[in-house]
Amino acid sequence: MKKTIFITGLFLFVMAGLSAQVKFEFKQKKGNSGSYISTVEEDVYINNIPSHHAEIINRISSKMTNVATDGEAFIYATYMTTENSISQQTGRSLSWGEETTSVFSRKTNGELTISDDIYMPTVRNVPVFPEKKVKIGETWTAKGKEVQDVRKAFNMDKALIFPFEATYTYKEDTTIDGKKLNVILVEYEFTYEATDELLNAGQTLTQSVGWSKQTLYWDNDRGLLDHYDEEFLIKIADLYGNLYVFTGTAHAELTEFTSLNDDSTAKQLQDTFDKLKLENISVKKGEKGLTISLDNIQFEPDSNVLLESEKIKLKKIGELLKQYSNDLLITGHCADRGTASARQKLSEERAEAVASYLVNLGVRDEYHIFTQGKGSKEPVASNNTEEGRAKNRRVEITIMD
Repeated sequence: MKKTIFITGLFLFVMAGLSAQVKFEFKQKKGNSGSYISTVEEDVYINNIPSHHAEIINRISSKMTNVATDGEAFIYATYMTTENSISQQTGRSLSWGEETTSVFSRKTNGELTISDDIYMPTVRNVPVFPEKKVKIGETWTAKGKEVQDVRKAFNMDKALIFPFEATYTYKEDTTIDGKKLNVILVEYEFTYEATDELLNAGQTLTQSVGWSKQTLYWDNDRGLLDHYDEEFLIKIADLYGNLYVFTGTAHAELTEFTSLNDDSTAKQLQDTFDKLKLENISVKKGEKGLTISLDNIQFEPDSNVLLESEKIKLKKIGELLKQYSNDLLITGHCADRGTASARQKLSEERAEAVASYLVNLGVRDEYHIFTQGKGSKEPVASNNTEEGRAKNRRVEITIMD
C-alpha cells in the first residue's frame, strides 16, 4: 500500500498576480514501457436482487514502438483480465487470464486513433487535455468513448461503443511519495438504445446507461498518469424485462519497467546463478519476457509443499528479482504421469506455492505476481526417462515485458 501524504489546500503559485498555469501533455519516447494494474471491485444486481461480488484484475502492458516528430506515439499494448480471488482472502495467487492485444496511436494531448473493431482499451480519450495552459479550478470538456463487450451475453455481432463528452476539472496539486501530482476530476455519462433493426436480428439488449466519476493523479514532470480512482454505475436492460446493474470502484497505478528480454541480461543472470552454484536453473528469452526455469524443482511427493532446499534457492533468486520492477508470471509444469486433470491441478498449485513464497519474501506484492499451470502440455524433454521427467517437472519465473 502506498504511503500517501496529502498537502491540504491549493498550491497557489503567484506570478504577476495570477495563479500559475500548467500545460498538460503526454511526454512520449520510443521504447518507453510500462504496465498498469487495475483492480475493480464490482457488485452485480439482477432485477434489484444482489447477485454476486466480483474482484476483477486487469494488467495493461504497453510499449511505444515509434514516436513521430510531433510527439504522437504508436503503441503496442497487451491486456490481461482475471477474476480470481486474491491471496489475502483465499491463499491463492492471481491466475493468468485471457490476453488480447491492441495497436493504436496517441497524440500528446491524449487523443487516440484506434479502430472500433478493437475492444481494448475499454475507455478511450480519457484524459484528453486542452491545447492551452490551465489553472487550478479551471474546467474543460473533451469527447471520448467507452466500449462494452457484451456480445455473447446478448447475441450481438459487435461490442457496444458509447460516445460521451467528459467534463474535466483541474482540482489541486498534491505530493505523494515525494512526487508532485496534479489532481484532475473527470465525469461523464453514456446512454444507448437498440434499434428495431438490431432487435429484429436477434439482439436481446435493449438499453444501456451509466456514468463514471474518476480522480486522475497526473505526473506532468514525466508526462504520464501515475494512478487513478473511479466510481461507476452501468445499467443494462434486455428484451425479457431483466435489469442488470453493475456498480463499484476501480483503482489503477503505473509500474514503469525496463524490458530485460535480451541476450545480455539472460547471460548475466545465468552467470550469476552459476556463481551462486544454483543447480538446474536456465535462463531464456520468451514471448512474455525473460524466463528463469527451475528444472526438477523439489516438492513433497504429489504435493505443492516446497522442500527446504528449494526455499533456500528461491530466497537467492528472490534477492536478484528485487532489483527489477517488472511484474512476474509463475508457470508450473508437470511430467506426463497421472490423469490430465490431476496434472493440471498440481501444476497450478505448485505455481501458486512458489508465487506465495516470493510474496512472503517481499519480492512482489500479490497484485504484481501472476500464476498459471500448464500440466504436462509443454514438455522440454522426453517423458520416457527419469532424467527427462525431472526436467519436465519445473516451475518458470518470467520477468515480464
